[in-house]
Amino acid sequence: GEFFGLLGPNGAGKTTLIKILTTLLLPSEGTAQIFGFDVVDDVKRIRRIMNMVAGGEQSGYGILNVREQLWMFSQFYGLSRADGWRRVDELIEAVGMGPERLQRVSTLSTGQRQKMNFARGLLNDPWILFLDEPTLGLDVAAARAVRELVTSWKAAVPGRTVLLTTHYMAEADDLCERIAIVDHGRILAIGTPADLKKLVQ
Repeated sequence: GEFFGLLGPNGAGKTTLIKILTTLLLPSEGTAQIFGFDVVDDVKRIRRIMNMVAGGEQSGYGILNVREQLWMFSQFYGLSRADGWRRVDELIEAVGMGPERLQRVSTLSTGQRQKMNFARGLLNDPWILFLDEPTLGLDVAAARAVRELVTSWKAAVPGRTVLLTTHYMAEADDLCERIAIVDHGRILAIGTPADLKKLVQ
């Protein structure tokens, strides 16, 4: 139910942890659970309640337009045809892509593509959203739009959870209720942004 951040250098294990929690990688040891579901034994249940958006993601077929692209993913997520189109149109408006709804994916700017990826990440109305450096490569305005989008999504329903990895201290400070600083797969410090700033001083 919180906005939780992971900070750490490249190779610290942030993306590896997200891959384990999203059932894309089996843990080499230990256990992990999402809302009580085990990442090894309950893969199908976990995949129904989570989604992931990564920075620099190139997901999509360039020949499809934004609306077609999102509808295709709605079918991957098991939405009915009618629910899929309704959800797609709702999210296109929510992410501010109404004018680009019929634009080919191949012609989108980096910021527009990332907004589309966010819409894709919200299609199945996840309980938990994993964000792996979601503002990587975005300009200031696009990064702000992405942060506002995810903040409003989380605030709309109590209990929604976001796990964010980022290299941007200011982004973690702005968004996260708690942050863990990790290196070599270990948590070095954990607490609220204010707690961690006091610790560093």
